[in-house]
Amino acid sequence: MLHSIQLTLPDWIPAFVEKYPAHLPDLGERMRFVLALTRKNIESQTGGPFGAAVFERASGKLVSVGVNRVMPEQVSSAHAEVMALSFAQKQLGAYDLGSAPLVEHQLVVNAQMCAMCLGAVCWSGVRDVVYSATSRDVEKITGFDEGPLPENIDSALSSRGISVTGPFLAEEGIQVLQKYVEAGGFIYNARLDRA
Repeated sequence: MLHSIQLTLPDWIPAFVEKYPAHLPDLGERMRFVLALTRKNIESQTGGPFGAAVFERASGKLVSVGVNRVMPEQVSSAHAEVMALSFAQKQLGAYDLGSAPLVEHQLVVNAQMCAMCLGAVCWSGVRDVVYSATSRDVEKITGFDEGPLPENIDSALSSRGISVTGPFLAEEGIQVLQKYVEAGGFIYNARLDRA
């Protein structure tokens, strides 16, 4: 029986990150970084069409990145948000990214969270979430099952002190999802026959 696991990001991540400044103060820059990260994951065939990054909210300093690694890692929880949050927590040595003396952190994702990632965000300590495409866009375009989400995801987060911006640069986010489908990307755990 296994007693430990290790999740990894693709080998191309360090070179990708090095092409960008350490700080991305503009929200548009942060989202375009995440969309480029997601496109690279699609083009490299290293996971699903989802990318995320954790930034220091005020300064725009990049803390961590994550891309969907479910199939390469054979772990259903290896979603982009979970990966980015986990790497940020390990990097900063804190399971709560909102605890003192840490500065406030922001999660930027190419698509609104699925049910699992919504829970991860609530527990992570981030104070701000920015997303591009909606979860409905994800289901409609790709067929991925986003799970049992509340009617108003943004309200579920804001009631927990997490501000939400989105859909932000939605057309660009939708184009990334379409790129995955057009490239023949595999839709795992699809529940296309659901009501």
